[in-house]
Amino acid sequence: MVNMFILIILQQFSLYYMADDNVLERFDDDLVNFKKVWRVASLPFEGYKIRGNEVAKFMSDLKGDLGMGKVKDPKVI
Repeated sequence: MVNMFILIILQQFSLYYMADDNVLERFDDDLVNFKKVWRVASLPFEGYKIRGNEVAKFMSDLKGDLGMGKVKDPKVI
């Protein structure tokens, strides 16, 4: 019962007090996109791995900034 109470409080907090573009929402979107691209890239290996020569294509197929959108100077990471 206590877990349900905590869940409701956290859900209400995330709905009404967090910004629309918060870190958790971006992470969830990036994770869904990663899974879609991984599924296609790892099809020959039943989802366990991808070929080494396909890593560059895999990374380019990922959409979004993946948490790097606010980096001002690319040399400073």
